[in-house]
Amino acid sequence: MARSKSGFAIAAVLFLLSVILVSGRDVYAAAQDTPTKEEALGDIMDSDPEDALEANTKEPDVSAENHKDFEYSDDIVLSGIFQTNTYYFQVPDYWDSEYAYARIQVELSQMIQDVPASLTFMVNNVPVTSYKMDYQNGKTQTLYVEIPIEMIKEGYNSFDVTGYARIYDEEGCIDDFSGANWISIRKESFIQVGYSLKDHDQMISYYPYPFISTVDESGSLAYIAVSDAKDEKELEAALMVRAGLGSRTDMEDDISLVTYSSLPWDEGNKIIISLFDSLDGELKQAVQEGLNGRDLKEQAMVKFMADKNGNPLLLITSEDGDCLVEAVTMLLDEERVSQEKTSQTFVKKGSAQIIRESSAKSDMIAGRYTLDALTEEGLNFIGPFHQTADIYLPFSGGYVLADSGKVVLKFRYSENLDFRRSMVTVYWGDVPVASKKLTQENADGDELSFTMPEDVIGTYAGKISVAFDLELPELFCTPRMDQMPWAYVTEDSVFYLPVGVESNYSLSTRPYPFEISSMFNDLLVVIPDEITEEELDTLGHIIALYGESITPYGDIQVKRAGELGTGEEKSHNIITVGNYNDNSLIQELNGQLYFKYNEDGTAFQSNGRLVLSDDYAGKIASLQLLYSPYADNKAILVAGALNDETLSNIKSFISKDENVWKLEKDTVLIDDELEIKTFEMAAVEKNRKQPVLKTIFENNRDSVIFAVAATSVMLLLLLAVVLILIRIYWRQRKK
Repeated sequence: MARSKSGFAIAAVLFLLSVILVSGRDVYAAAQDTPTKEEALGDIMDSDPEDALEANTKEPDVSAENHKDFEYSDDIVLSGIFQTNTYYFQVPDYWDSEYAYARIQVELSQMIQDVPASLTFMVNNVPVTSYKMDYQNGKTQTLYVEIPIEMIKEGYNSFDVTGYARIYDEEGCIDDFSGANWISIRKESFIQVGYSLKDHDQMISYYPYPFISTVDESGSLAYIAVSDAKDEKELEAALMVRAGLGSRTDMEDDISLVTYSSLPWDEGNKIIISLFDSLDGELKQAVQEGLNGRDLKEQAMVKFMADKNGNPLLLITSEDGDCLVEAVTMLLDEERVSQEKTSQTFVKKGSAQIIRESSAKSDMIAGRYTLDALTEEGLNFIGPFHQTADIYLPFSGGYVLADSGKVVLKFRYSENLDFRRSMVTVYWGDVPVASKKLTQENADGDELSFTMPEDVIGTYAGKISVAFDLELPELFCTPRMDQMPWAYVTEDSVFYLPVGVESNYSLSTRPYPFEISSMFNDLLVVIPDEITEEELDTLGHIIALYGESITPYGDIQVKRAGELGTGEEKSHNIITVGNYNDNSLIQELNGQLYFKYNEDGTAFQSNGRLVLSDDYAGKIASLQLLYSPYADNKAILVAGALNDETLSNIKSFISKDENVWKLEKDTVLIDDELEIKTFEMAAVEKNRKQPVLKTIFENNRDSVIFAVAATSVMLLLLLAVVLILIRIYWRQRKK
């Protein structure tokens, strides 16, 4: 194939690759000025794929005390001439990372033969190496990329794979049919990091380590305890901690929520949340020794210490229950807890209110996101023709788009385009919502600002896609190197996507409605007056289920069923747990349940959807999601059972991730073998119970108004006719 080459450019590329192979440390040291993704991709585009190195197919010989594989969840396809995929992986601050490498399985298009192509690998925008691709029909190739450990940083790291294929004709131009070129990265690919654990030194800043970590990802050694008095504020704080730790488990959730007297002191990592007066003598003495003249009336103490067997223990205590919640709020805020590089700290009452009113949190609640917050970088588009980039949105279940949603997209692009045919388009999911032609005068700084159209209001989308059509003028092929068209969407682009109200409740749309925008949503947890250990632990699992992505500044409170009043006290989203005989709220709601209890609460009753056998009816527990009878647009989740034994069915089932995804519709029955039956009952009940006149008016507003107006006119005409007839009648009588 005829090719023109720049000797200087090739020499520079070969030198760069040789330096990378000899010592990744030197490359990383030289890159401490943090190159941008745009700069890094520009360097790759200026290189020649044919000058890349032969691929390394040998697995590195490395070992460490622990290792974690960050696995790709889906196949990734790189298509066309030039495309990049970015994969993010997180390295906790308690790791001492010892080695890292990537194992990448790829398949290449069978349509392309004898074409120079390469894969370039970057970590945090720093090139690691480039491999020449071997196009072999039907063959999966496994490549290994050794990553210099100095490139790995605490927190999120990016790993980029850039596919670059030069498809030329004899004049040295890119073929218009470059879409036939693709490289598939298989989901079996992963990045492995070997590490040892740092000593926590009883520093609060390491929280939630060591109470949960990558060497105990199910939390089987984690215990959260409240005092035996089970004060409602203690429980409120404990449930927030339970939700936070539960969100960090993997595959299975074995964290235990218990009372102080049930703690196993010979094992495990413990978090104890208690009012000061409820502490035992030993813990109370430890607190008094750390007060140093301070008191716990308007603040809480957070103290990291060792229990009597040397296991980690985090103690949270105060004389004021609200201060317990304040302390837990601090622990769940990564920015705040990271400042506590000490074993003991105090949290003042009212601290959380400052954060709640801050602009950053207000923006999050309001649904305002920047591109930088969503992707940590801008979007690059390099190469001709149609290209798409996806922006995945941080929405939890039940999200729908409210009206007044708006997008402000800021971007720039190359000036060598055919501006008659080049444009940008934005998609909500797969639905196009706005587009704009590119112009030469705006190439250095353009903007597409629009309000989301009515047809996507009230709908859900997991992503927003941005597509550029970068067409070149009157050419069947494109010159190489600096003639490659490009576009770049800047990090300060803004997406205002407020949360709408989903009218239907379902277990499959969790954590909605009990969590919205990663915060508890006006949640009231109602417990039995004398909650048992099994009920307490099951409640912890349910709160973890509905607090899967929780941040600490939402609204959650705990009350005992017997202390609930009427009206306003029940006008919240409610989660309640227990059985008929120990939870008066469940007794009150029995008439609303889809599967009701019998008179003495010893079995569930059949309904029109399912006839329950006597044996089955006495061995099941249920999750029933109701429309609240106490307030509009509120929901109630009843986690009901017959006794502690059947209640454990719920805990055992939802503790495994593989089971959680089976929860759907609004009603679930779980038997003692963890077999489930699901039903959709709420929608039927809602339609049946909704007032007829209200339904008619809401569904036929325009028709009803027209009918009322027309009827009024007819009545007026009838009245006029009657008056005329009466007048005629009296005239005739008078004559």
